[in-house]
Amino acid sequence: MSAVGEVGRQGAGAWEGEGLVSEGLDAPALYRGLSTEYADVGRLMEFLDRRLFTGLVRVTLPGREAHVLLFRGKPRAARYGVEGRNLESAAALRELVADSRWMEGEIWVHELPEELFPESWEEREPIVWEELHPRPVREEASPGPALEGSVPSTTPAVPVEPPPAQGEPAPGPVEVDVVTWVKVLEALVARFRRYWGPTAAARLEAEISGALQAEGLWLRRGRLEGQPAKPEVLRAALVRAVEFVRGMAGGSFVDQSVAAALREAGLRDEESVRAALGLD
Repeated sequence: MSAVGEVGRQGAGAWEGEGLVSEGLDAPALYRGLSTEYADVGRLMEFLDRRLFTGLVRVTLPGREAHVLLFRGKPRAARYGVEGRNLESAAALRELVADSRWMEGEIWVHELPEELFPESWEEREPIVWEELHPRPVREEASPGPALEGSVPSTTPAVPVEPPPAQGEPAPGPVEVDVVTWVKVLEALVARFRRYWGPTAAARLEAEISGALQAEGLWLRRGRLEGQPAKPEVLRAALVRAVEFVRGMAGGSFVDQSVAAALREAGLRDEESVRAALGLD
C-alpha cells in the first residue's frame, strides 16, 4: 500500500494495522507512559529511526489516540483518532506531532519482531510527514496572553530606535513592553525545546532564571513566573538566552528562532528589536 488516503472513513473496513497494533499492545513496553510535556513525539520518531526500531508507538491525548507502526525505523502505517474521525498516513502523523506539542498526554513504545510484519512492507515507501519543517505551535499554546492581567497597562516600555531610511529623518522609537518581551522569551525557549529536547531546554531555562532571579522572576516549563515589571530586565535576560542558544545551536539557528519568536509576538519592526538584542 502506498502512503495515500490522508483521512480514513469510519466504517470503511478495518485499518490494515489493526492486527499489529493488537500484537504490540500485548507486548511489554520498551518505554512506558512518557509525558508529552517532556518527550517530543517528533524527536522520538527520529531517535527510533536511528535505532532502526520495529514496533508500535501509541500516543494518548485528551479524547484522542494514535497508533504508528514503524518498520526498521520508518513509519509505514499510522492512524490518529480525532473528534470522531480517523486520520491516516502522513495526515495522522502531522496532526499528532502538532497536537502533542500543546496537549498533555502519554507515549508508549512497544517493540515487535520483524517477522510479524507483511513481507511487502520491506519495499513499501515510508510515510513522509515533514518533521524537518514542523508546523508552528498552535495559538492555544501561546503563553503570552495569560500575563496580560498581571502586567499594569502603564508599565514603561524600552524604547528601541529603528534605523532611519537613507535620506530620511529618524522615526520615533519602537516601544517594546513587558508583555511583548515575555512572549518573545517564551517563544524562543519553546522553539529551542522543540529542536534540542527537554534536557537542553532545562539548561536554557536555568540560564534565564539566573538572569531574572534578582527581580523575583524565574522560568519554569517554558513559562515565566512572577510579576515582571521592567522591560530592560527582560531584554537583558533575552540577550543572555540568545547567547546561550548561539553557543549550543549556532548563529543560523539563533537568527531563525529569533525571527520566528518576533513574528509570534506580533512585532513588525524586526530589525530594530534585533539591534536591541545585539544581533546586528
